[in-house]
Amino acid sequence: MSALPRGAGDEIPGQDATHARIRSLLEDVTAVLLEQQPGLIAFRDHRPERDRSSGGSWHGLQTLCHVSALLAADGTPDPDQAASARLLESVERRAAAHGLTRRSAEEANGILDATWGGSDGDLLEVIVGVRVAVRAISAPFLPGSLTPITTTSPVSALSPPPPPPRLVR
Repeated sequence: MSALPRGAGDEIPGQDATHARIRSLLEDVTAVLLEQQPGLIAFRDHRPERDRSSGGSWHGLQTLCHVSALLAADGTPDPDQAASARLLESVERRAAAHGLTRRSAEEANGILDATWGGSDGDLLEVIVGVRVAVRAISAPFLPGSLTPITTTSPVSALSPPPPPPRLVR
């Protein structure tokens, strides 16, 4: 199964553009969450970011997907269900500004889990429970960078560099 969007054309983004797009998305989403509920205090990396195989290729070159760090809030969210709904509505508006639309929303055992997806293949997930967590998964991209390695996490140190592109056999 490939992570490439259907009808992937003759262009595919590079690593630098993809990492910048995901960083911008995470900055915007975490900022709106903190605006809505300052009691969340700040977001920290709970799990590291990584680039992984997308399961596909583009013109014979292996493509990767970027999985952002799992960002978890230091503070606890407002336990009121209406406050959680407002939180997700705020994220929805911010996600729409990045071309993402709601894909799913589930509530189970007091935990809200919502995802947004873009036509290019980007995915955003926000979980509101005892804590608030955010992560993003990018659309496929070609690895390799002409700039120094940066992180997509608004709050973390650098992750290991991705490998160079390989021919798919």
